[in-house]
Amino acid sequence: MTTIIKDILLNFEETGAMSPGDVAQKLNIPRYKVLATIQCLADLGFLDPLYSRGSYKIYQISLLGKKVLDKLKSEDSLKEILEESILGESILKNKESIKAES
Repeated sequence: MTTIIKDILLNFEETGAMSPGDVAQKLNIPRYKVLATIQCLADLGFLDPLYSRGSYKIYQISLLGKKVLDKLKSEDSLKEILEESILGESILKNKESIKAES
C-alpha cells in the first residue's frame, strides 16, 4: 500500500495539479484504487483540493504531503511516519498537562 501512496505523491510532486483520472491514466492503476487513495490522502492533509465541480476534482500536493514524501523516499514506512507523528504529539500534550498542573 505504501508503494501506491508513494507513487501518487511522487506523481503530484513531479507533475503538479491533476485530477484522479489523470493520475490513474499516468500510473496505469485502476481508477477506483486511485480515487480511494487520493481521497484518503486528502483527508490526511497530504493533498490539497484546488478545484471541485460536481464529482470532478483537481488536487495538488500539500506541504505536509511533501514532507511525508521526503520521508517515504528515504525508505521510512508510512506506518512509522504516522506513529512518530502521533507519539510526538502525545508527548507534547503530556508535557503541557504536566506544566499546567505545576
